[in-house]
Amino acid sequence: MMKNSLNIILSFFCIFLYHVYAQAQNTRFSSGVFPEASLSYKLNETYSITHKIESQHGLFDKTSQLNKELEYNHVLTDLQSFISRKISPYVKINLGYQYRIEDGENTHRPIQQLSILQRESRFRIGHRVRTDQTFFKEAEILWRFRYRLKGQIPLQGFELDPGEKYLSISNEVIYMNQNGEDDIENRFTTSLGFYFNDKNKLEIGFDYRTDDYLVEDRFRHRLWLKIGYYKSI
Repeated sequence: MMKNSLNIILSFFCIFLYHVYAQAQNTRFSSGVFPEASLSYKLNETYSITHKIESQHGLFDKTSQLNKELEYNHVLTDLQSFISRKISPYVKINLGYQYRIEDGENTHRPIQQLSILQRESRFRIGHRVRTDQTFFKEAEILWRFRYRLKGQIPLQGFELDPGEKYLSISNEVIYMNQNGEDDIENRFTTSLGFYFNDKNKLEIGFDYRTDDYLVEDRFRHRLWLKIGYYKSI
């Protein structure tokens, strides 16, 4: 059963990659590797802290012809910290801060977030509503409103037990406004998860992003190989 499920997932993903490649021929397209890691710990039964680092590393860029000679480009690195307050077993509010390191200018971003978890018979469904504001030295503030829907499906049995695998799928829509100009970004991710125990899990998958929907002749595709390790203590 698990082998058949993985074959179906792989088939759909190959079709998806072909579609991305076909669409990207006439638009801006880039890809690379996107590692991330997080560390979470409880302060008490109500409050918890999460520290996270994630980094994007470009390996191909159609516009600049990156990687004709196996070139490498550091895109950005984000350092994040969140404090979370549990409202109920299924609802949390979070306040966070991000410091982004990238060429040109490093930026600061406060983050406000509401997370809601649904448990179905076999699935876990997560809703995340987030707002953030990015501050620049010269440019106006970038305001964003985000909604993410995420599902987690065990691949062995009806419950996810230590040592088992799971499939994670999410889609996030982002509305942004800067200096009176609007835009929309969409982020679709799918990954294979390895649930070692309650304190350790690993996810490997793909993060596909499209943006500049409202900017004429600038539509952009980005495809990342995403590798994430998540630790709780």
